[in-house]
Amino acid sequence: MERVFLLKCGLAFFFIALIGGASLLNIYSLQNEHTDDIRSMLKTMWSRTSLRHAKLGRILARDGETVIAGSSKVARVVIQKSLLKEEEEAFVTLSSYLGMSPDKIREKVNSAKLDAVDLAYDVPQETAQQIDSLNLPGVFIRYYFQRFYPFGDGFAPHVIGYRNQRNGLSLGIELSYLQELEGSSGGMEYNRDGMGKIIPATLVTAPPSDGKDLVTTLDRQIQLAAEKVTAELRQKTRSKWALIAVMDSFTGEILASAVEPDFDPNLYSKSGSQGNEANPLTQFVFEPGSVIKPIISAVAIDRGWLNVDEKFNCTPTFKVGSYTIHEAEHDRNPAGFGFVTVREIITHSSNVGMAQIGLKLGQGRMDEIFKTLGLYEPTGIELPAERSGIKPKGYSTSKGDYIWPKITVANSAFGQGIAVTPIQLMRAYSAIANDGILVKPHIVIEDEDETPEQKPSGQIPLLPGERIVSAETVEAVSPAPGEYERRVFSEETARLMREILQNVVEEGTGKRAKLDEYVVAGKTGTGEIVVGSEYAKGKYTSSFIGFFPKKEPRYLILVLVREPKGEYYGGLVSAPAFKEIAQKIALIKRLPPEILNEAR
Repeated sequence: MERVFLLKCGLAFFFIALIGGASLLNIYSLQNEHTDDIRSMLKTMWSRTSLRHAKLGRILARDGETVIAGSSKVARVVIQKSLLKEEEEAFVTLSSYLGMSPDKIREKVNSAKLDAVDLAYDVPQETAQQIDSLNLPGVFIRYYFQRFYPFGDGFAPHVIGYRNQRNGLSLGIELSYLQELEGSSGGMEYNRDGMGKIIPATLVTAPPSDGKDLVTTLDRQIQLAAEKVTAELRQKTRSKWALIAVMDSFTGEILASAVEPDFDPNLYSKSGSQGNEANPLTQFVFEPGSVIKPIISAVAIDRGWLNVDEKFNCTPTFKVGSYTIHEAEHDRNPAGFGFVTVREIITHSSNVGMAQIGLKLGQGRMDEIFKTLGLYEPTGIELPAERSGIKPKGYSTSKGDYIWPKITVANSAFGQGIAVTPIQLMRAYSAIANDGILVKPHIVIEDEDETPEQKPSGQIPLLPGERIVSAETVEAVSPAPGEYERRVFSEETARLMREILQNVVEEGTGKRAKLDEYVVAGKTGTGEIVVGSEYAKGKYTSSFIGFFPKKEPRYLILVLVREPKGEYYGGLVSAPAFKEIAQKIALIKRLPPEILNEAR
């Protein structure tokens, strides 16, 4: 009996020891082999992280005050189904705040596969706070900053772009400066006790770093004026689209860029691309036509390859091999221009004359001119997806040389067979206005120490280098130094080309751009549009590019109209719009009138 008892005790002790050993082994294993898993489990159970979004930086006009893109605190309403109580009552309550029917809310919640359901976005902060104060079980409020654009479609949307926080898509300046504008989010981490309360000793906070404000070069008044003129221009010409851009020819700052049709970035920031946001200023490549004639001539004259008084026989047509080149308006000038100088070729926009100049220069020099003017390279402006120009097409020889056909050399001299972007063209023309210096275009004032325009008390904003003077004391103002790439021709050549371009407006194809109180220098252009591999009949890009006033030709303006209906010559379509926006700029900036008789 005693022996049986001892045996039972021994077996019991053995099993207790076995279980205890197994437990100790399990504890050892948990402590040494599964430490990370335990920590992760405990962190999930007790640790919490609360994200605090950074406020988006604003995008401002050059005055540093006008808000083009701002942000407001809004919220999304989240329902966690597993925690939801009294569903019907909750749905009815939420419907009165969110403008959704209880049935719609129920459908959205029940159809969701996940436990957490995003019920509504972009809920105003005041409404969100009211919902939050109801303490509805399973209903949570999550705040964030929503982008908004006060001007909607009325202030350079193609330049500013948009920011869609839901799908991460951005465009324009919003994309180029995404990180600077976004800042960095903060938040706090903490552990909770068994009652769900924060344990103070575990609280760690990191404040968000708000995005940086960005000051653009856009002038509020000039931009709004350009928007109005562009809208009227497109309506009048019934064109596919129209562009008016204004650049400070001394600094390269873009003062305005208006495109029609436009788009409302407030809608794009919520729903994403709708296919209307491409920016013609930097992304449209076109054959410039006659606007290229002065800049080619400027480099050729400066290099000594061409004499401004050299004469060419400008007959109505000109044969190059089997091809025939016509004057742009040969039906209105059946006799041609006869023997005329380079000055007159530019003034009257002779294709035949420029074709002969192109053949005189030859492929090598023409290619060098295009390179010198930067027509083969992007300008480097702070906008995404900038395109570059397209070189004239040729063929490769067995020796590896690239040859342009003779007709290509001739055509490229009057803007056919070569393609550029509007911003490239403006940069090239800046050299004529800026005494031979090619400036770098830009849209953002980068330097924090560089202040945008100052606002004297009771006066309008001034651009760098401007000052208010009376008409009786007009003096030339020294150009403000800008960021420049290189000198492409001499001051003397630049002055000569300005005189020739003044003649274009006074006596030539640009008469409709003439202002009553200011001297305008500019050039018309009418480029044919290539569809596939051929020129499309009846489709043109009409343009006028010019600058004013004579004493300080700061305001460089490009007017571009794509596929106008009816009249299509640049002098008839685009020159009048140049005149209108130039007049508005003169009024906005209170430019003292120039006395034309003395100015000439």
